[in-house]
Amino acid sequence: MFILKKFKSKKTLAATLSAIMLFSLFSPITVKAAEDEIVNIQLIATSDFHGRFYPYDYAQNKEDKSGSLAQIATVVKEYRSKNPNTIVVDAGDTIQENSAEIFFKSNPEYKLEGNPMIKAFNEIGYDSVTLGNHEFNGGIDKLKEAYGTANAKVLSANVYEKDGKTRMYGNYTIVEKGGVKVAILGITTPNITRWDEENLNGYKVTNPIDEAKAAIKEIKDGNKADVIIATVHMSEGDEYDVHGSGVVNLLNDVQGLDFVVAGHGHKIVDDTTVNTDNPGKFNVYNGVKMIENDARGKTIGKVDIKVTKKDGKYIVADRVNDVTAKITKIKDVTPDTEMMTSLKSYNDFAITDANKIIGKLVDGNLSPENEIDKVPQAQLQETPLINLINEVQMHYSGADVAASAIFDASSPVVKEGEFKKADSSLIYKYENTLYSLKMTGTQLKKYMEWSASYYNQYKPGDLTISFNPTSRLYNYDMFSGVKFGIDISKPVGSRIVNLTKMDGTAIKDEDSVKVAVNNYRANTQLLSYGPIFKAGEALPEIIEKDIKSNIGGVRELIGDYIKNVKGGTISPKMNNNWKVTGNNWDPTLRNVAVQALKDKAVTLPAGQDPRAVNSVSLTVEDLKKATGNKFISLASINDIHGALVEQGKNVGVAKLSTVFNDYKAENPNTILVSAGDNYQGSALSNLLTGEPMNKFFKANEFVASAIGNHEFDWGVVGKDGTNMFEKWSKDSGMDFLASNIYLKGTKDTPSWAKPYKIVEKDGVKIGIIGITTPQTVFQTKAENVKDYEFRDPVETVNYWADLLKNKGVGSENVKVDAVVVLSHLGTFQDAKTKEITGEGAEVAKSAKNIDAVITAHSHQEVAGMVNGIPVIQTGYNGRNIGKINLVFDSNNKLLLKEANLDKVTTRAKEIAPNKEVKDMLDIYVNDVKPLLDEVVGYTNISLDHDRKAIKGTSPLGYYTAKVMAKVAGVQIGITNGGGLRTPIAKGEITMGNLYDVMPFDNTLVKMNITGTQLKKVMENGIDNTEIGWVQVAGIKIYYNEKAAFGSRITKMILDDGTVVKEDGTYSVVTNDFMSTGGDKFDFSKGVSNLADMSVPIRDALVKELKETTSKDKPLDFKFEQVLIAGDAPAIDTTTPDNNGGTTTPDNNGGTTTPDNNGGTTTPDNNGGTTTPDNNGGTITPDNNGGTITPNVNEVKTDSTSDGTSIKTGQGIPKTGAPIGATGIAIISVALIASGLYLTKKKAA
Repeated sequence: MFILKKFKSKKTLAATLSAIMLFSLFSPITVKAAEDEIVNIQLIATSDFHGRFYPYDYAQNKEDKSGSLAQIATVVKEYRSKNPNTIVVDAGDTIQENSAEIFFKSNPEYKLEGNPMIKAFNEIGYDSVTLGNHEFNGGIDKLKEAYGTANAKVLSANVYEKDGKTRMYGNYTIVEKGGVKVAILGITTPNITRWDEENLNGYKVTNPIDEAKAAIKEIKDGNKADVIIATVHMSEGDEYDVHGSGVVNLLNDVQGLDFVVAGHGHKIVDDTTVNTDNPGKFNVYNGVKMIENDARGKTIGKVDIKVTKKDGKYIVADRVNDVTAKITKIKDVTPDTEMMTSLKSYNDFAITDANKIIGKLVDGNLSPENEIDKVPQAQLQETPLINLINEVQMHYSGADVAASAIFDASSPVVKEGEFKKADSSLIYKYENTLYSLKMTGTQLKKYMEWSASYYNQYKPGDLTISFNPTSRLYNYDMFSGVKFGIDISKPVGSRIVNLTKMDGTAIKDEDSVKVAVNNYRANTQLLSYGPIFKAGEALPEIIEKDIKSNIGGVRELIGDYIKNVKGGTISPKMNNNWKVTGNNWDPTLRNVAVQALKDKAVTLPAGQDPRAVNSVSLTVEDLKKATGNKFISLASINDIHGALVEQGKNVGVAKLSTVFNDYKAENPNTILVSAGDNYQGSALSNLLTGEPMNKFFKANEFVASAIGNHEFDWGVVGKDGTNMFEKWSKDSGMDFLASNIYLKGTKDTPSWAKPYKIVEKDGVKIGIIGITTPQTVFQTKAENVKDYEFRDPVETVNYWADLLKNKGVGSENVKVDAVVVLSHLGTFQDAKTKEITGEGAEVAKSAKNIDAVITAHSHQEVAGMVNGIPVIQTGYNGRNIGKINLVFDSNNKLLLKEANLDKVTTRAKEIAPNKEVKDMLDIYVNDVKPLLDEVVGYTNISLDHDRKAIKGTSPLGYYTAKVMAKVAGVQIGITNGGGLRTPIAKGEITMGNLYDVMPFDNTLVKMNITGTQLKKVMENGIDNTEIGWVQVAGIKIYYNEKAAFGSRITKMILDDGTVVKEDGTYSVVTNDFMSTGGDKFDFSKGVSNLADMSVPIRDALVKELKETTSKDKPLDFKFEQVLIAGDAPAIDTTTPDNNGGTTTPDNNGGTTTPDNNGGTTTPDNNGGTTTPDNNGGTITPDNNGGTITPNVNEVKTDSTSDGTSIKTGQGIPKTGAPIGATGIAIISVALIASGLYLTKKKAA
């Protein structure tokens, strides 16, 4: 073309050429070969259409222009128009998904010709198509039916017919373009035997490497082609460790290929895809390039191959630099008009099919919306969607357990309303059939662990859950029929925790479990060796294959279940049987991250493998970099009370240390504080006056502690003269803060109690103000705090907060960016309304210039807002950790403040103890073990006690008070419920148990007390919402629970039946804390002979248990409540009739002695004295206060209205004549005289 343009006529050209040739014959010139001939071959590559012939998604039941063959047709026409030397190839997975199953003769409603996918291939003019693994899903007959009309050469070099010799389709084809012969080799992944073992039963599948070598040798030996490319349905890496199942294996082992078109991986690979692990381009292996498309027609590959003719032969001289590979996205490309017209009838048929009504969905959607875009929520939590699939599988198989996966990263949301056939396809896109397998408990656990490997291991600092990039979402099964947790903080293989049957029964290794799965899972992972079961291990057994195949696969069973089992109506169902655990991120940071993702202020990190879904977690550092914000966190504990060792719900300091380290790893700007009551409460801490607690504080770098009331239990100055607070501060490395403690009568604060502390993190200054509860005055031994005043918290906070925030403190007038109150003030939170009340809440309501309040003292779990101020309390004994989170912008402006409670006790089993702290703790434990392990008694009953939950006196409280009374030799024992910290279980009682019960070394104090003051004392312990219930023995107390506090008691009765009277005096014993006003029990009045016995209550219990119990004679008693809501019973002073007579009591204060020989005695109801007839007679009383003496020979006695007795009956002689009035009068006088004499004699 260039020469013709230079020379405008053929004559001129001919003359010139002749002259040149003539000149060359005679002139000595350098001979230069003619320029090499170059042909540019354009290779157009597609793969993994998965039924997308038209721009429509039949499962979503809506137009979808993200990709389709109709749109591909437009691009192919454009490419061809620019280079006639174009070859079009496809790498497989064509006739499956997107309602592809309806386009077969097996569907009686299908009357159209051929398959729309193959029809589209024909119209575009494909040169070759390679079979993918999903071509085999519907069976060989359907595969051959579909491809029977293909104009393109169908390739699959490694799949043979049942004779083992004849290939099902060709191994290669040769296409000539521009004089260049191009051989196209087609290979299918060998793992089809794993996925479709049943459909390939009897067929032969060989190794791709062997087939490729043989085909290339055949081509080269026969000089059949100039260029050899491979179209393979395999991605880069091998699968299931099958050598030859990936492009890398193929190119490393096979010589002679010029280029590879790959499929199967659903990811974009071209010249622009960089491999960060190895230098050079990602798509070059062993000097040969490859290309791979995304799935579902979303992309098209264009490869330009420069073929050079050298020495008369065409070659690809440089397989890297002479080949370019580019992927182009198809989204929103206009579909080809002719193709749309040609395929319209197929589209209409599919839409009609998709809109068939199966039933209806009521009461909500089947799955939640994704919280984070492109992160499938259905893989992060239980959903009704998976529950429905599993319910269907369990129903038709009769299995105990079922497992299934979602198949789309978009996490399909089936919405309330009509349930169409399209929805079944949306839920379950593949043509899988249902299997039931018999597994052991061990096999089930291995299967579940394999599935749980789908998650990346959670690391402190992660704010999203991410998925293993080497796993595919369809390989993550979710289970029904069992309860379990997936702890993603643990490594792969140890994540399934608390696995039980639905009734809570543990699944044992040897248990037999019937499990329902689809055929893909059964044949791919469960019935063959691979990632779940290693060679030589026992495999699950098949119970039944292709269950209810007359209905269809799992997708069809879903439709049948809805229509015929559920009557056409289903609703979302949650089983609450599993959850993901171990992702212990900070809730505030997590919420900020989610919002930032929604606002596009930050994006999820991209992984190296574009096929992988959500393969990298967003971290706190990512969030900081993207937003420029600063995140400050104050992690707090309160009222840990020396709970060093893990026990019951108490986490123990070794595991708490692990959590604190995780916090710091997540956010280095974490400040650790305690809100007081650090030491008193356990034997280990008490015996060592808090020494191991201080080691814990120091190891974790706590910066400050509020001062709790129990910090004063040993006094400010200890027995050895050491200032306790100064020693604790030195040993722990933290400051003790209390701005409201003053030396009594002065304006001075004690040196050991600092009012505030400033901590700086990331350039942000946090002022921490300490506050102690004013209740310390009456909740601590008066002697220990007699020199101090505890002033109003709000006034004190206002003073210091103003200085810290506005005026500045210190010589440099330092100002802070935020103020946090670290207090030992009580709070409470309503479970329903979430309203927070109490001393701490009052500070949040009324104090100025503060940003958060940390509270304590009331042992409550509190987290919320008061007046826009976050308030936190963690309960007690280190069971939870409080988090105050403060978010600042780059200029230290406070943007966000929140309170969150980390309920550590709920996940304590999954937390590994910190080795350094555990080793330290073990030394102390071993030192005191001999003392604490001593068995001091035995009990045959549980001595229950919960100082927060009890109503009345508990069994432990009653027993303790009873022992106190016995040791002191008094009538009544009294102790406070808060002084008993734990119950005692049935069995052996050790010294350690008693230290746990009574850690405070309180002593016995006995006294005499008036009935008036005793009532006042007891009133303070009747349903006291502030301190709980008093614990008593030796007395029963009746009260009106509806009456106002302080006036509830209606009667008190001693164990001997004596009614307590206000003017009476009674002997009691209590503890030294209560005797001096502790818990507001008032023993300051009406008390005499008060004496501290200097006997610790704990010691008294030990002595009693040792003396009265043994292994053969344990403590055993029937506990009856002694604090009784209701009226006291009437007091009956009647002496019983011992011989069966009937005695009615005197109701007006008279004395009635019973008839002891079976007579009937009616009392004198006006205070008279009635002596019975002891021979069975009937005595009617004098109802006017007279004295009735009976006739001892069964005389009936009556009385007159003036008190005179009248007797009639058998005592009168039987003379046969009436006695007359005179006789009666004489007898009466005689009897009266006799009665007066007897009475006088008895009185004397």
